[in-house]
Amino acid sequence: MYGVRMSSEPALSSSRPGPRPRFTREQVLREALALIDRVGAHAFSMRALADELEIGVMTLYGYVRNKEELLEAVTNLAFADAHRDQAAGDSWDEALATIVRDLHGLFRRHPNLVTLVLAQTSPSPELFRLRERMLDILCTAGFDSDAALYALGALCNYALGFGGAQAAAAPIEMPERIRALPPEEFPRLAAASDSYASHLSDQAFEFGLALLLGGLRNHLAQ
Repeated sequence: MYGVRMSSEPALSSSRPGPRPRFTREQVLREALALIDRVGAHAFSMRALADELEIGVMTLYGYVRNKEELLEAVTNLAFADAHRDQAAGDSWDEALATIVRDLHGLFRRHPNLVTLVLAQTSPSPELFRLRERMLDILCTAGFDSDAALYALGALCNYALGFGGAQAAAAPIEMPERIRALPPEEFPRLAAASDSYASHLSDQAFEFGLALLLGGLRNHLAQ
């Protein structure tokens, strides 16, 4: 069994008849998230989760009404982990940098999370709570509504894309793939083959984030 411990805490109301559940609802959701991380959102099933927890499939429906509700709850749980209170005295760009770093870490840990978000028919409150907070920071800093929305999209997509690319990349294989290319056609890549994987490093992420925030500061100054 992966990542879940036994708990005596009831997952549902204590007034409900029957034996006390073996897991809390949060434990079930975290196990579902861990399973999605391993097998992907498309391969995830209630049966696979039940097997992971060593319980019957019908027992899962004591925690959620259906698979859609479970996936929505998993998404909200994951995004809730990205929330941090803004440090006192942080400037608007420092506050945004903290959120983007948290989102980047979230998508790097859970690269299949974006698939869950896109597949859902109802909004995930925790995701939109982060977006609301970022928009508020941008508008309070002085960006007009259009610029604030553009900046929101740029920052969120940067965190999502970079985290997903890092999670999916095979940096050990990349130098060998580049060396297999004709060096006369790809001279720059050939020269950088040994260090090519660094373009998906955490240092590269910070470099790009600094460029984005620097551009936003310049836009606001104008």
